[in-house]
Amino acid sequence: MKKKIIYSVIAFSLIAAIVFAYMQMSGNTTDKHKAKESLEAFLQQTYPDMDYEIKRSVGYGWTDGTYQFNVVKKDPIGVETTYPFYVSALEPYEVYSDTIHESNIDKEASEKLNAEAERYILTLLKEKVPQVDSVVTDVGVYNKVAEEWTPQLKTPKPITIILEIEKGDLTKEQMLQQSQEIQKQLNSKSIDYHLAEVGYSSVINGEETYDYYVSFTPEQELTIKDVN
Repeated sequence: MKKKIIYSVIAFSLIAAIVFAYMQMSGNTTDKHKAKESLEAFLQQTYPDMDYEIKRSVGYGWTDGTYQFNVVKKDPIGVETTYPFYVSALEPYEVYSDTIHESNIDKEASEKLNAEAERYILTLLKEKVPQVDSVVTDVGVYNKVAEEWTPQLKTPKPITIILEIEKGDLTKEQMLQQSQEIQKQLNSKSIDYHLAEVGYSSVINGEETYDYYVSFTPEQELTIKDVN
């Protein structure tokens, strides 16, 4: 009787180990379903007129916690193009990159417009927040739609703006005030951005680290809780 119990325990442990290993390698079924729903919502919102199909085969990156979905875009003339999309395996199941958008970007034109946008925004912000050290943007255009970047330029996707400020002795309250002023200045020029992020950096033992971040959208009402 004791041997049967021992064998049962061993068998149960082996099954549990196999199930755990499978879950680690292929992901959770519920999370996979929710990640697919998130991708579907993204595609419907971003490309409402696109004819597409999400393939049933799904890849799982257990090291970074992402699902890979293959989206097949169908053109009116019958040409099919496959685009890989990576979606977080954890709530809120964020779509990490838009490979349809990225594949259409005119890199040369976008590089030029990015450099102009970064110079403009840095000059603008330094008037009110001189501590801003650098600005990085991700302007992406599909063709040479403009000779130069201006705040009124509408791109296929609103841009992301990444800012860096040396933390020094700044308090969280002061960081909040700076971020509020940055948001105010960006909005005053009607810059078409969907997210801005301010990183507060420090240099420790010769290495740069970021102690605090403040991320905001144009309409967001910033509070001290956003300094984290």
